[in-house]
Amino acid sequence: MLDQHRIRHAFTRAAAGFDAGDFLYREIRARMLERLPAVTAEPALVIDLGAGTGCATAGLQASFPAAQILSVDSSAAMLTAGSDVAQRICADATRLPLIDGCADAVVSNLMLHHCPAPAAVLTEARRVLSTQGFLMLTTFGRESLTELGRAWASADRFTHIAPFFDLQELGNLLAATGFSEPVLDLQTLTVTYDNLAKMMDDLRSTGSTNATGGRNPGLTGRNAWRRLVAAYDQLRRADGKLPVTIEIIFLLAWAGGYREEGAEIEIPVDTIGKGNRSRSI
Repeated sequence: MLDQHRIRHAFTRAAAGFDAGDFLYREIRARMLERLPAVTAEPALVIDLGAGTGCATAGLQASFPAAQILSVDSSAAMLTAGSDVAQRICADATRLPLIDGCADAVVSNLMLHHCPAPAAVLTEARRVLSTQGFLMLTTFGRESLTELGRAWASADRFTHIAPFFDLQELGNLLAATGFSEPVLDLQTLTVTYDNLAKMMDDLRSTGSTNATGGRNPGLTGRNAWRRLVAAYDQLRRADGKLPVTIEIIFLLAWAGGYREEGAEIEIPVDTIGKGNRSRSI
């Protein structure tokens, strides 16, 4: 079970510098927003769930010019750090202070894997959606951070990385929480670093923290850090870079009733083909 208080504290601490270090969030957010034109809806209210500093606001407004964009995040510091956040609510994603069926779209970028109770988040998203509404989100897939996980396993006996979703698991959650006709696909990115310290700095700067129940209750000692560095160095590529695998699940699902019978959603081939990219740090 993830420690929600620890997660919220990490994002609050990261708020001031989040936008400077959120290259991964920016990249995935851009890919998600590219998919919105495939949804021929004209929502009046769009909820940006886990909005952070509100960087998706401009893109959502461009896709839906007539819509009201409501940014929701559990960290007040993240919301107030964003210059583009005009309408915002600080709230837990499992307990939204909104009436049933008030929204036409819920959009969420890289938030769900931080939630201790993802089924409760999806249930709440379904509750606030109208019967013609849709959910679009991204989240880390099962293979994300596998290199880091293997290196930590060689360094100490504690848990450091929470398990992420696979497609089947997420599809089952959608069905169990009342969503229909889901469209899910995977993209894999490889981010590369010169050294492990820079990688860990980037993770911390965007609010990532070890919130697992089996984490080390104390500080990581020098010996454990040396073992971690040595283990990860074994994974260096031929170009000398340390690889980090990031698997992203893109999800679109309906609250029910929106599409006419026989209608299809088309996801552009060129957006799906943008997987397997690399970025060097």
